[in-house]
Amino acid sequence: MFKKDSQNHLLASLKNAYNLLKEGYYSVLYNEIRNRLYSESLSFGLQRDLQEPFEKPDAKIKINVRPLQEEDVETLMGKDVSDNINPRIIASQQAMLDAKIPTCYVAVTTTDKPCYMQWLIGSEDNDKIQSHFKGVFPPLKPNEALLEAAFGNPKFRGLRIMPAAMAQIAEKASLINARWVNTYVDVTNIASLKGCRRSGFEPFVLRKERWFLFRLTISFHPLSEILLESYEMNTADRKNKSLNESMIQPKLQPEVQGAE
Repeated sequence: MFKKDSQNHLLASLKNAYNLLKEGYYSVLYNEIRNRLYSESLSFGLQRDLQEPFEKPDAKIKINVRPLQEEDVETLMGKDVSDNINPRIIASQQAMLDAKIPTCYVAVTTTDKPCYMQWLIGSEDNDKIQSHFKGVFPPLKPNEALLEAAFGNPKFRGLRIMPAAMAQIAEKASLINARWVNTYVDVTNIASLKGCRRSGFEPFVLRKERWFLFRLTISFHPLSEILLESYEMNTADRKNKSLNESMIQPKLQPEVQGAE
């Protein structure tokens, strides 16, 4: 089963590369190849405990959350939208859809127009997570869920939809008997880190990714005080800079996990 899924993932990757070439996105494909020759990146693992009291943030417009429907895809990622988005992001979202990984939720307006999408994946789909993401995420425990692949329609930017939608989608984890919801964000992506914090997430682990000659190595590490101080400085609400230290409890995931 795992071997078959890996082959399907490889075919999907080759298909994505072919589509990028066909559409003329040579620079995007070049950058992807260059990154896989050698690159390093750091990401915060962020976690929300659904049993901790939390006041959900509101968007500037009223939204509701429901599972993705087939007709939503064109509205969210159709030609009029995708022309203004990095094609790599569109390809990544489409690959998730093609892999049929459950469950993708969308935030919709009062007229049921989708404006945001993100996957909430339970531990019962650990095999699909490991096959599709090649070890980028550690296996989920039975009481954990993964929140991944956020994408917002650029027409709705500036309305603070991400934190509101993310908070609501995370709470759907209770439907799959998960208490802890995990997500991962690059340490340099301050806007997303702020959005995640507004959604009730706090850092619990550091992930290191290293590409060398098309081989990806992943490792997970405890959070240092310096990293936590940097996170606090960059994401704290400027109206209330005090930090509830009890919300940040660094945990050590498996030391090293690798994937090719």
